[in-house]
Amino acid sequence: MTKKEITPGSSPMPPSRSLYLARSIHGDSFRYSLRQSCPAEGENFLRHREIFDLGHDPARFLVYPSGNTFHVRDDLVEAIAGLVEGEAADLLEEILWPFVRKDIREKVAPFRERARSRALTKVTAAEQEAIDRELHLFDRRRLHYLWYGAIDQSGLYRMPAKLCRKLLGKSRDEKEQYFISREMVLYADQVKEYLFTVFNLQHYFTESYARILPQALNQERLDAFFLDELCSLNEDRIFWQGMEPAAGLQPYLVRYLILFFDYDFNEADALNDYIRQFMDSHRQFRFPQRKSTMSMEEASGIFDESAEHLAKLSKRELTKLFRKKAKELHPDTGGDHEKFVRLKEAFEELRRKR
Repeated sequence: MTKKEITPGSSPMPPSRSLYLARSIHGDSFRYSLRQSCPAEGENFLRHREIFDLGHDPARFLVYPSGNTFHVRDDLVEAIAGLVEGEAADLLEEILWPFVRKDIREKVAPFRERARSRALTKVTAAEQEAIDRELHLFDRRRLHYLWYGAIDQSGLYRMPAKLCRKLLGKSRDEKEQYFISREMVLYADQVKEYLFTVFNLQHYFTESYARILPQALNQERLDAFFLDELCSLNEDRIFWQGMEPAAGLQPYLVRYLILFFDYDFNEADALNDYIRQFMDSHRQFRFPQRKSTMSMEEASGIFDESAEHLAKLSKRELTKLFRKKAKELHPDTGGDHEKFVRLKEAFEELRRKR
């Protein structure tokens, strides 16, 4: 590849701190590129732009002069130097680290980790406001599972804000590439459980074991609910801000569609978890259940419906009303975070009484 071929386009691009590795499928192999998140002109969201095509083998841009050292090819460093803030070489070494020779990684990794280890700073008020405003519920669920490996999402809004900070200031494309890299740590028997969780399929079922034994649910209904949720997310314009409209399913969702029907739940571990939970729930001593602080009058005010009307609703009707109200109050659509949380509490309390 010549120097001329890797020179960026002539249109002016302001320097940015954002530089990330993007991976896409071309035929039967992966193709890699460097991309940036950047402000959309005249809009309050971010888009992404292609910076540099790394081809099918990013490792060819790494040089090993001697010993345990390596560096990025000079022509690549020069090509992006004016497009990023900070040292282009350092950024590229960080991004291309997974492609460094295995023997070099094994020797250098301990020193890199020590140099990078530092305590996370406290989340500022401005960052917390940005998290509440920018973090989509689907992203929040993905983060929660990837950090805790839990199907039960009851602790979703108690997840430390420090874990959410990684998604701030990123375009939708950069966020999706971040999750692709994080999801690579999932074991094969976790994939379908992960999708069951992040698409919140458990809320379609009333069975007590839905949260811990999804393989025992009606799989045909589960497949249908997954497709409904997938299509719903595909049509969510707020979620896909900054991305080009897709003729059909967004490419990032095609991946989830394939994974869902290619993988199965882990039968043995889930059954053991269910048995252990059953035994624990029947022990002689148990902590008292927390009493609900949600009165019928409060629920009536939150749903803006009379208590009599709410009491007559079936579970299906109540769920339909909840979804309608949730769209109005959800932080991602301009709603209020506290009101949304109280709405969910009211919904859970009313559903429990059915």
